[in-house]
Amino acid sequence: MDASGIRATAGWSERWPRLAQALRVDPREPLLLALSGGADSVLLLHWLRLADTRPPLVAVHVDHGLRGAESEGDARFCADLCRDFGVPFRLRRAPLDRGPGLEERARIARYAALLDEARRARVRLVLTGHQADDDFETVMMRWLRGSELAGLRGIEPLRERADGRWRVQLVRPLIGLRRAEVRRLAEQAGLRWREDSSNLDPSFARNRVRDLLLPRMAEIGGEAAVEELRRFAEVVERLERDLAARTAELCWRPLAARHATRRHDDGALGGVLRRAALSRLPAALRRRALWRLVVEGTTRAPGRRLLALLERDIEHEKCARHTLPGGWSLVLRKESMELHPPAEFLALAPRQPWLPFPERAPRAERPRSAAWVARTQSPREAVVLPVPGSVTLTDGRRIVCEVTSGPADRPVPRDPKVVELDASALPSHLLVRAPVEGDRFHPLGAPGSRPLRRFLADARVPRGERRLVPLVLDGERIVWVAGLRVAQASRVVATSRVRLRLELHGGPRGASDAPDASTAASAGPASRQLELPFERGAPGSAG
Repeated sequence: MDASGIRATAGWSERWPRLAQALRVDPREPLLLALSGGADSVLLLHWLRLADTRPPLVAVHVDHGLRGAESEGDARFCADLCRDFGVPFRLRRAPLDRGPGLEERARIARYAALLDEARRARVRLVLTGHQADDDFETVMMRWLRGSELAGLRGIEPLRERADGRWRVQLVRPLIGLRRAEVRRLAEQAGLRWREDSSNLDPSFARNRVRDLLLPRMAEIGGEAAVEELRRFAEVVERLERDLAARTAELCWRPLAARHATRRHDDGALGGVLRRAALSRLPAALRRRALWRLVVEGTTRAPGRRLLALLERDIEHEKCARHTLPGGWSLVLRKESMELHPPAEFLALAPRQPWLPFPERAPRAERPRSAAWVARTQSPREAVVLPVPGSVTLTDGRRIVCEVTSGPADRPVPRDPKVVELDASALPSHLLVRAPVEGDRFHPLGAPGSRPLRRFLADARVPRGERRLVPLVLDGERIVWVAGLRVAQASRVVATSRVRLRLELHGGPRGASDAPDASTAASAGPASRQLELPFERGAPGSAG
């Protein structure tokens, strides 16, 4: 027994590494533990702090303030426990009022707080204490409410969730243990925990399932009835896995225009899918796959009415736009289906992370405001891009410009983020700004100029993201729509020995991110890159 009176039972230092390996998670990976103060999360905390190779860990307690002094007691208990265990602790207040949908509102608020803390701590693993009884009760609740087959699945041991640009893995290491087993193990370790009085409140659906429905079913069908129901849930799980395997190849692919509007962390938001891949499926599989794709893309399940509308439009080959839960958009085009995130997901300003692991802390960066969005109120302001030089955009991306020379027949880069222009007719500096009403653009290969908004629409840039596209200009003339196309008049010609090379850094990575060897070799020596803040005041001297 250690100084706190808690027993370090033999072999328990291996519990977390074994659980992690079973879940295919690195046991040394930094993680965040959702610490409620109940037996399950306290047991997990105990195993984590005893692990032979203890992972960097922060515990987070979310207090909704619904039980007055009892809620405050839970928070103090968790803080004291973490202090005794030497574990960094964070308390998040997420006050809620009692009213309709309290369980769901509390769940949403709780996960929002946990994911926000994970983003601040730069942690990709979030552990919760869900166990087998929670899993079974979830299946029963979904069955009673009439869920889709895919929704009848229980709590997944490993699931991806996102908070805007930050994606984490939700891990439930105790999902194979029954509630009674968890408490017995906690008692063997001499652990103390808190009991939540709201677990006895029959106004909550989960409590009615646990305390009224299941005992009544055992009374009607005998002691084996509840176990048979558990086996039924397992059968549903196996069926769902089989159906999932038949549609597993259906997944969101990156949006083609993502390089023009997205930072590196935003690249995975949304996606595109060929409609034919869904249309050729039998109706039942198509419905199941559509439900799963929406959940995977947005982390929220579509309602029955919305799902029926999507099915109808796909079956009848209609083009349409649908608003999904959370502000996402699903655009049905003739040959494709596109998922677009809410515009605010891409306009979030970088925030200074809270870092409990100083040994893993990245270099701190100066916070920047989301000026691409803010400056749409005065959009004609621009900043200077020196030739050579660079400009850092306030969303963290950077446009770099350099002059290269060499044989006129050397290859031209074919990458949406790396282009070369004929330098003979370009000035000593360029301008960078966001699109404004009335912009026109003559794209490479087109017969003439057109409104920029039409070009962006044809390039499949989502409507809500078009204001995020950086434009590089020679005076009033657009020479490059960054991430998409150069202008016809600025193209490299057969006599272009001196070229202007422009690169857009900090965007999503992809197969085209690394230029081929011949292109890299022809770029010439790197020139001095000048870091300029993306602020008003163009033009001005650089250096």
